Amino acid sequence: MAKAPATQEIAPVGKLFIDRASEIHSMLRKAFAGKGDILFRWDAVEDMDLPVLQLLYAARKEAAQTGREFHFLGLIKDRVASRLTVSGFVAGTPLSGEELEADLVDF
Repeated sequence: MAKAPATQEIAPVGKLFIDRASEIHSMLRKAFAGKGDILFRWDAVEDMDLPVLQLLYAARKEAAQTGREFHFLGLIKDRVASRLTVSGFVAGTPLSGEELEADLVDF
């Protein structure tokens, strides 16, 4: 029986601002080099800005085009949830990656 490809998990730490966009992009490229689905863990993300969110949207699109899944998990820090809500990306305040994924506009 064939084994399912290993899930690739991305778990960045700290503030994800434009100065770290290339680092996040590298993490995503490495995950996409593997075969399994991709999980983005929010537990240690303290804050983020639009360029990083754009990378996540692009990663979701790439996953769909290659027949893979791209999902969020983990707890969302208040600062991240507030920024996404104020920016109009979500209507409510997401508490988890799963809630964020379900609520993000066109994700």
